Amino acid sequence: MSNTGTQPAVPDSVRSDSRWKRTEETAETVFSLPNVEVTGHTVVYEDADLRERIVAAGGPDRIWRFVFATQLEFSPSLPFGTTSLVKPRIVTESKREFAEELRERGFEAVEVGDTESVRTDNRKRARLTRYRAQLTLDGETLPVAGRVAAWYDGAFYVAGGAYPTDGLDRWVNDAETERYEKELLDIIRAVG
Repeated sequence: MSNTGTQPAVPDSVRSDSRWKRTEETAETVFSLPNVEVTGHTVVYEDADLRERIVAAGGPDRIWRFVFATQLEFSPSLPFGTTSLVKPRIVTESKREFAEELRERGFEAVEVGDTESVRTDNRKRARLTRYRAQLTLDGETLPVAGRVAAWYDGAFYVAGGAYPTDGLDRWVNDAETERYEKELLDIIRAVG
C-alpha cells in the first residue's frame, strides 16, 4: 500500500499549543532498498517558550526540547503484503538516523537504549527506542533523554524527540522536566 507522500499529521496538542513552534519541514531521501527509494517527509517542532525563557535568563540560544514526525514514501510503491518485510529495516534505519540527528544538534555521548513495543492512539504496534545523551555547556553537563518510534498504519511513520532531564533550573526554575517524557510519549502515540 502506498502513502500520499504528504507531511505526517502532527497532533493538535502540538499545533495548537503556543509553546511549540514548527522549525523545519523537509522531504529527503532517507535510505534506499533494492530498486526502491525511501523519502522521509518530516516536520520538527521545538519548545520555543522554553528557549525564549532560557535566553531571557541569560542562557544559550539553542533548541532545548524538540519533537518530530516523519511519514515515509516509497518510490516505486511497495508491493502489496511486503510491509512486514521492510519494517525491521525501517526500525533499524530510524534508530541510526535519530542517533545521528542528536549528534548534529550538539548532543554528545549518545547511547541507544532498550527497544520495546508500545501502542499508538490508533492501536498500531510501534517499536519505541530510548536514548541517553549529554549536553555540555560552560563546563556543565546536562543529561538528555530521547525517544524514537517506528510503525505502520497505512503508511510508515517515525516520530520522536529529546529533552534535558535535569539542569535547566540554572536558568528557569519551572521547566518541569519530569513531565517532558509523558508529553513526548503522548505526542509520538498521536502522530499519524
